[in-house]
Amino acid sequence: MKTNKNILKKHKTIIKNIQLSLFIGLCAFVLISLTTTVTSWIFYFLRIWGFITEKNFRIVWMFDFAVVCTILGSIISVIAVHRPVKKMAKLIEAMEEIANGNFAVRLKEKKLKINKITNKTVRMFNNMAQQLESTEMLSHDFINNFSHEFKTPIASINGFAKLLKDAELSPEEKSEYLDIIIQESERLSSLSISILSLSRLEQQSILTNRTEFNLSEQIRIIIGSLYQKWSDKNLDIVFEGNDIFVYGNKEMLGQVWVNLLDNAIKFSPENNIINVCIDKEPENITISFKNLSEAITPDQIDRLFDKFYQTDQSHYTNGNGLGLPMVKRIIELHGGSVKADLSDDSYITLTVTVPLND
Repeated sequence: MKTNKNILKKHKTIIKNIQLSLFIGLCAFVLISLTTTVTSWIFYFLRIWGFITEKNFRIVWMFDFAVVCTILGSIISVIAVHRPVKKMAKLIEAMEEIANGNFAVRLKEKKLKINKITNKTVRMFNNMAQQLESTEMLSHDFINNFSHEFKTPIASINGFAKLLKDAELSPEEKSEYLDIIIQESERLSSLSISILSLSRLEQQSILTNRTEFNLSEQIRIIIGSLYQKWSDKNLDIVFEGNDIFVYGNKEMLGQVWVNLLDNAIKFSPENNIINVCIDKEPENITISFKNLSEAITPDQIDRLFDKFYQTDQSHYTNGNGLGLPMVKRIIELHGGSVKADLSDDSYITLTVTVPLND
């Protein structure tokens, strides 16, 4: 499948190059034809008006025709390329702004209605600038969140360790402070392991250890393994779907279902239902997790898969914002995709699509 996509991409590139070459060649042909035609008409009228006689026509024709063609061609070329060059200068200026770190710069497409190539260039530039601006914002948020996630447990450990030096603390207080230090150190250890795991996944390009296994059975086992969590909140897990087999990395996909189900349990109010559905389509397998989640707002949906992003900005709930990015990367390694949708009645659905054959 990937090979076919690469071949198709190469074919499209070749076609675009041919189209561009033909367009440039056509422009040159039109310019030469226009220059030659206008020059011929000029000489035709000069001959009719008597400025060029039959006697000196052949001598004048070879020299003056070339001179007039050159001058006239230059004038026509300047007029023809004036607007494109002017717009290209604006494009170069905008690119310099991008190079200097100003990713907010944009070009106005309405003023560039010269041809399809120019318009497409402007659209691609604006898309590039928008992506760079988004990347810059994500990078800034990543640094802030990364610093917060590491700084908070370290500050807690440091603070409570200092309190333990107080000789007047009661055994109960010492025990409480030690529990907090242990909890924060475990949180820091878990965060470090998650970062290393995500980093390893991002560097991985080839999926290994693939086997064929019963995906439906794997999800059912994971639902059972998390029984204590969803039973404590008096939740019902409704699983729908027949036995479906998939060819993939069983351990990695198991991590995906654990993360998605754990998130659904964490953000579901008590006494609610979580729907898990698996369905087989002609070319794909879709797995969806649907639950009521009043804590997530529409403007947060597009950021759920960003590193360290947490919908709970107070960080009251357990988590480090790396679970869903890991889910996304694992599914991408399997050639699939994952998306989140939020309905008007506050139900969120996370849908994973995995191809049957990659």
